[in-house]
Amino acid sequence: MSAPDRSDEASLRVLVADDEPDVRLLLRLGLRHHDIAVVGEAADGFEVLAVCAEQPVDAIVLDLLMPRMNGFEVIPQLQRDHPHIGIVAYTAVAGDFVRREMARLNIPLLLKSGDAAPLAEALHLAADAAKANA
Repeated sequence: MSAPDRSDEASLRVLVADDEPDVRLLLRLGLRHHDIAVVGEAADGFEVLAVCAEQPVDAIVLDLLMPRMNGFEVIPQLQRDHPHIGIVAYTAVAGDFVRREMARLNIPLLLKSGDAAPLAEALHLAADAAKANA
């Protein structure tokens, strides 16, 4: 877990969960240009739950394939314990099972790319939907 951005002007507080440090860094740098402050980072589902318990988070960028506790395993706990937090699944590969499972869980799914704009839009929408449904 790393130190949060100190972007008081950002409207959305996001946790980036990915086991690859380079991906977390790229997301941190890319999202700050979209009115988003990365307030925490996590390398697995256990760290996701710890960050969510420690500080306010509006939305999570969630890699599905992480060690120890993966995205599939942490999603039910997040939906139960933190229904006000929006989740966007962010993965390099998404076959039919992954697409069906994310649709069933009502979680937006984006494939990893170098463009932060679609991810930023999905995070804002997911956060708004979670707040409305909490």
